[in-house]
Amino acid sequence: MKPLAALWRDRSAAVAPMVAALGAMLIGAAGFALDAGLYYVGQRTLRAATDAAALAAAMNPAQAAARARDSLTRNGYDPTILQSVELGRYCPDVGLNAAQRFDAGMALCPGNGRVNAVRIRTGQPARRFLMQVLGPANPLPDLAASATAARIDEAGVGITSGILTVTNALVNSVNDLLGALLGVKLRLSTADVEALMASNIDAGLFFDALAQRVGESGTYGALTSRTVGLQDLLHAAASAADNSATAATLTLLAGQVSNGYAVPLRGLFGLGVWKNMPVGGANEAPALRAGINAYQLFSFAVQAGNGSVDLSNAIGTVAPGSSVKLAALATGPMDRPRFSFGPAGETSVATSALRLQLQVGLTNIALLNNLVSINLPVTIDIAAAQGQLSAIDCPDTAEQARDTRVTVQANTGLVNAYIGSVPAGAMTRPMPALSAADVQSTRIVSLLGIVTVDSRAVAQPVMGNSGALLFGPGGQGSIGRPGSPGTSASIGNGSLVGPLLTSLVGSLAASDGLQVQLLGLCIPIVCETTTALARSQLLNGLVNPLAALVGTTIDPLVTNLLAALGIQLGHATLWVTGARCGVPVLV
Repeated sequence: MKPLAALWRDRSAAVAPMVAALGAMLIGAAGFALDAGLYYVGQRTLRAATDAAALAAAMNPAQAAARARDSLTRNGYDPTILQSVELGRYCPDVGLNAAQRFDAGMALCPGNGRVNAVRIRTGQPARRFLMQVLGPANPLPDLAASATAARIDEAGVGITSGILTVTNALVNSVNDLLGALLGVKLRLSTADVEALMASNIDAGLFFDALAQRVGESGTYGALTSRTVGLQDLLHAAASAADNSATAATLTLLAGQVSNGYAVPLRGLFGLGVWKNMPVGGANEAPALRAGINAYQLFSFAVQAGNGSVDLSNAIGTVAPGSSVKLAALATGPMDRPRFSFGPAGETSVATSALRLQLQVGLTNIALLNNLVSINLPVTIDIAAAQGQLSAIDCPDTAEQARDTRVTVQANTGLVNAYIGSVPAGAMTRPMPALSAADVQSTRIVSLLGIVTVDSRAVAQPVMGNSGALLFGPGGQGSIGRPGSPGTSASIGNGSLVGPLLTSLVGSLAASDGLQVQLLGLCIPIVCETTTALARSQLLNGLVNPLAALVGTTIDPLVTNLLAALGIQLGHATLWVTGARCGVPVLV
């Protein structure tokens, strides 16, 4: 046995007292490390499962809770960990923070009032082994996660003439009318017009290219509030065209115009949920995949500018014994966009109300044994045609693109026609309202200062029509996609220019249609007889050739002029240029 002094100096068991003294602390540290590691692993897996549950719920918000529980179960969790499910609307607004973009109260981003986002919260106790002995002093909280996902079903809608059969007469009207508005000599061929009418521009890529050309670095809404040069617009469209022939034609057009022709974009496009997103994101998920018909983009851009048509550059047709000229053109306010992209219930398109003033000339009209020339002022009023995106049906299948169906509520506008003088300012832009009571008789003949003829006529108005147009399987039209513009659908009453103007010509025979007067001193009975004779001669000499002129000259001319402007009389023709069934994304 060692002496006490030796034991005092012996250090061979010095660790044992330290272990005895610090053992509890070492065991606690090891327990904390184990429990903390398990906590962070559990938190990460719970967050992943919560994200997946939110995405599943957003696919069908009406069944959000059931879908979330099913997703949690498939990921190995007890569905009772689902603590709350909130329905709301996602606001893609760069001015809002992440929390505000989920709008449960529909106040910040009411839109069409439809739920398109789901926020869920989950929670469960963390796994604790050694830390549970601390009871309430345990520093590790329970596991908790939240996730928000949104699904926005969108479609692109355009309102057009729907006339894709290109004739020489239509090409001439395009070059003459749009060239007159631009103040240039357009030189588009039949192949050029066909390439434009049969092709789409990728809307998102077009907006990004235009933003780069004009130096816009803000939002898409800021871009479409600008006024841009037509040349820049056409170059941007060419870069986003879905085929080379269309791109080449747009580039050709850009070479025939200049940026001096200013195009206000405000009112031309409706961007829906995209208006507050920053430019440059067309290819980033969720991508904006909708098209813009190339011809309509060009035509409506020209109409949006300040170009005008008047008698100094009147467009028309001259035939033996007659002439028909477009003397002036006016449009109403652009209160709805021509092209619109967004969800159902808040996406709409329309043409402008349109007013055409024609000068119809007739020669060699017999009146009291004299041949006279007559110039009739004809005014045609066309109310705006409109379309409202009312439903996007995206089946929850693997074939969303094939099965998608889009419904557009469409209506045509009332059409009126008049012969007579209209008030001063009737052809200004935006044009004021015009009624039959505003149209006054105008003098069309003064023969030797003795016989005068005044004329006023009002056509039987063409009433509008309305109804739902379905695009997709079983519908009247098909949905476009990159490389294919889809097929249009129309609603109308079958009215063409001819029947409308035939009604107008027929109304000249009414008691106040033609007012023939014999001036100077005469015996009343002679005046009445002479006036009746003059009236009869004038009706025979005027109404018959004018009625013939409607079908042979006026009808095709006006039809082609309207087609050049993207309008088909008595019809609303619409295209669904793309549809995006919202793949749910975390927001």
